[in-house]
Amino acid sequence: MRRTPISAQADRTESRSASITVIDPSPLSLLALAGVLDAEGWKCVCGRNNDMAVAAMDMGPQDLFVFDVGDDAAAVLDTLAVIRGREEYEKVPAVLLAESQWAGLEKQIESLPVTRCLFKPIDPPSLVAVVQQLLWMPGLVEAHRRRGSRPSRPGWVNL
Repeated sequence: MRRTPISAQADRTESRSASITVIDPSPLSLLALAGVLDAEGWKCVCGRNNDMAVAAMDMGPQDLFVFDVGDDAAAVLDTLAVIRGREEYEKVPAVLLAESQWAGLEKQIESLPVTRCLFKPIDPPSLVAVVQQLLWMPGLVEAHRRRGSRPSRPGWVNL
């Protein structure tokens, strides 16, 4: 196994200073999610319920929210509405992690600004890629979503 030199790890950590709030009712899953994000150099504020997501906003600026939907997608969407009700968090990006029972959730969130839905099991590199994309240019993601169209052929999308 090839190890990354300490100097390269330090550079990567310094280049990513975003603060991400991770909400998951399961302690093990919460640790795993936060561990993946922390390993990429992002700061994590962790909580086990939606009220903690709202409280995290008072701990300092949060750049992104990651919610495990669990058994109550409506509560997560309500919490996201409360968060985005604050002027400074109006367009804060969010990632929703859901079980397959919530298929169709991605259709419900299409109208929400910079919100993505990933279905479990979550592949850590996929989570990191989505977070990078949302943190890098959330406005661009939203603009492409509005301009894009449904694929007319499998594997193709018109922009």
